[in-house]
Amino acid sequence: MLYPRVEPTPGGALRLRYLPPLMTMALRGLPEVLADGAPGIREHLGRSPFEGDPEAAAQWERYAAPDLAHLFRSARDIVAEDLRGLSPEPRLPVRFRMEIPAPHLNAWLSALAAARVALSEVHSIGETEMESPLPAEIVSDRDRSVLVIHLLGWVQGLLLEAGA
Repeated sequence: MLYPRVEPTPGGALRLRYLPPLMTMALRGLPEVLADGAPGIREHLGRSPFEGDPEAAAQWERYAAPDLAHLFRSARDIVAEDLRGLSPEPRLPVRFRMEIPAPHLNAWLSALAAARVALSEVHSIGETEMESPLPAEIVSDRDRSVLVIHLLGWVQGLLLEAGA
């Protein structure tokens, strides 16, 4: 059995290999999940860490929020561009591969984390539910989101291990 893995390339990129179709589907959906108007993203990006301090919240909104939004969009655009290289494995067309240039690693980690948080916020998926076994059948958008959160977490873990 070939499990998804990350292989460093001689040029320093990270090559994701043997990605199964469901993981590929989750990755291809990242740009949509991270779109400006997507549910959960606005809440994830717009939440001030200073809710109890109106003055600090206003300063955060004025100075930090625009830069964070710009960094987020930049990461999303990098991920969308890299996803264009997603293609079938040469000798195993039911598995997929792609490369992530070394300078893009932080953008990927940020985008994966943001997507997982956004999906969990949209569907009110808590930590307890994430630690439970996956449902036997995927029958709702919520079930699908739990699966996607797990799949994106798997990719995130692979990248963290390889980038360490």
